[in-house]
This record gives sequence, structure tokens and C-alpha cells, in this order.
Amino acid sequence: MSDAELKLKIIRLIDNQNSETLYQLYDLILSRLHSSKNEYSTVEDIEAGYKKMALDRERETKAFEWIEGTLDTEEL
Repeated sequence: MSDAELKLKIIRLIDNQNSETLYQLYDLILSRLHSSKNEYSTVEDIEAGYKKMALDRERETKAFEWIEGTLDTEEL
């Protein structure tokens, strides 16, 4: 079964549920997503991390020096 087929089956299954079951499904889905949150980051989290790293001038300088040291300037 493809991802698209699975999504369609899930949507159809959810569409046929009553209000109480929908709330239970919603809570279940949220709990599963939050339990795996440590494995994944949002784009905003990643962007904030990069901004924080870029503000650390000492580490940025060391990183730039390392990059420069790995370049073979004879071939340039």
C-alpha cells in the first residue's frame, strides 16, 4: 500500500467517526507526535539554532579558520 493510499484510508476512517472518538483520536495523535518530538525539529527550531550558532563569533571564527585550512589553495 502506498503512502497516498494509506492516507486516504485513514481520512475515510476518521470521517466516519463520532465526536467522542474524534477527540480521542486527536489526543492519541498529539501524544504520539509529542513523544517523538525529540527526534524531529521544526524548521523554526533549526533556524533558531543556526542563528544562535552564528552569533557565537568565537566559534564562527574557528569554523571559518578550519574551513580555510581544509582548502587546497594550490589548486585554486
